[in-house]
Amino acid sequence: SPEDKKKKLRVMFLIGDFQSATPEGHYFLTETYLDIAKKFGVKRIYTLGGYGVGHLTDKARVIAAVHDGKLKPEVEKAGAEFTESEPGGGIIGAAGLLLGIGKRMDMEGICIMGETSGYLVDPRSATCVLSVLSKLTGIKVDTTKLQERAVEMEAFVNRVKGAEKTGSEEELNYIG
Repeated sequence: SPEDKKKKLRVMFLIGDFQSATPEGHYFLTETYLDIAKKFGVKRIYTLGGYGVGHLTDKARVIAAVHDGKLKPEVEKAGAEFTESEPGGGIIGAAGLLLGIGKRMDMEGICIMGETSGYLVDPRSATCVLSVLSKLTGIKVDTTKLQERAVEMEAFVNRVKGAEKTGSEEELNYIG
């Protein structure tokens, strides 16, 4: 938390493209990660991810979950939303376990999820998530390249939508 700007912020990142294949593996890895984090003095955990809604969205919302309600005002001020019904299936995998088990180890937990279709790479959503994280941590992140990629993806999606529309019109005109 960036309350004391004079304090040096120590950050530890855990990244990965894969998760354990079993519930037992999730717990084993999560407890191992948190044991290491505790040794390094980690006080707060941020987990990041996407929240797939199954359709294209015009504006990427950032949905958040916290292990303790006292964190909500800080997270809302940073630009994330809290809703009763989202995420619908809860936070799955390591992201959810890190918050829950982290709480038992006296670590604060915040999950930040960018709303996304769930079936396309979504740099716009990632930019929104990084913006919230940046505000929460006080760490400045250059998202220029990510924003450029977002513009490219938006153009691609618009081309696909245009092709679908043209294809639908052609199908309506065809009688065979």
